[in-house]
Amino acid sequence: MARFHLINGVKVPYTAEEEIARDKEEAAYALIRAANEYSWKRAETYPSIQEQLDLLWHAIDDDADLKTKLSGFYNAIKAVKDSNPKPS
Repeated sequence: MARFHLINGVKVPYTAEEEIARDKEEAAYALIRAANEYSWKRAETYPSIQEQLDLLWHAIDDDADLKTKLSGFYNAIKAVKDSNPKPS
C-alpha cells in the first residue's frame, strides 16, 4: 500500500527509499512494542496510585513493627487523615 506525505497541503507519494525506511521503522517499533507488551498490560491493570498508597498505609496501620520502621511515611499520612476525617 502506497504511503503519502502532506507537503504544503498536497498529498505526495513516498519515494521507494522512503517506503523502505518507513518499513524498517515500523518493524523496529513492532519489536520494541512486543518486548514491552507486559509493561503496558501491567500499567492498565494496576490500581491507581492513590489506591496503592491507601493499601500501603492500611498495611502499616495494622502492623506495629511497620509503624516503627516506616514512621515518617506513616505519620505524614496519618496527620493528613486525622486533619481531614472521612464523613460518617
